[in-house]
Amino acid sequence: MSANPLSAISEKQAIQARLDEGRMLWLGSLKGVSEEDAQFSPGEGQWNILQVAEHVATAERQMLTMWNKLAAPGFSPREKDNMIISAQGNRNKKNLAPERSMPTGRFTSLKDAEAAFVRNRGASMTALAEAEGLREKIVDHPLFGIVDGYQLFLIMALHPQRHAYQIEEIKNHPAYPRQKK
Repeated sequence: MSANPLSAISEKQAIQARLDEGRMLWLGSLKGVSEEDAQFSPGEGQWNILQVAEHVATAERQMLTMWNKLAAPGFSPREKDNMIISAQGNRNKKNLAPERSMPTGRFTSLKDAEAAFVRNRGASMTALAEAEGLREKIVDHPLFGIVDGYQLFLIMALHPQRHAYQIEEIKNHPAYPRQKK
């Protein structure tokens, strides 16, 4: 157990709130996107909305699997928290997704990708609720390196938010199909 159980509880509550906020923001970004519109890509080599949704759902599942199967005793500097927050909110710096979370056509519809994300986020929320000693276990994240459990769940919370901004960028593209009224 953590040296200060009250701070561990408040950290866990903060991450739970961030996970819920990220879920709502992500699902809100998909609202009103038709299956046809989900196929729109803003340019060659750029993901369409369905591909972004596939990536978000897949990455959520993979990060949770990483925690469940690979978490080991250890520590990561708390200063990394702020680095994660600023990196996840910065869409000016594009990150290449790890190969295992690249879109491959796992989902044939936006609805299926969205449902997978909801299931995966629910599993993440359950895992967080059951987790103990988040600051005392580490995993090796493919982009952030060694992170503790708190930091991994922080990445999971903010990752969909980063891609919600990407969805808005796609929707704001001049060639994006606009709803006919």
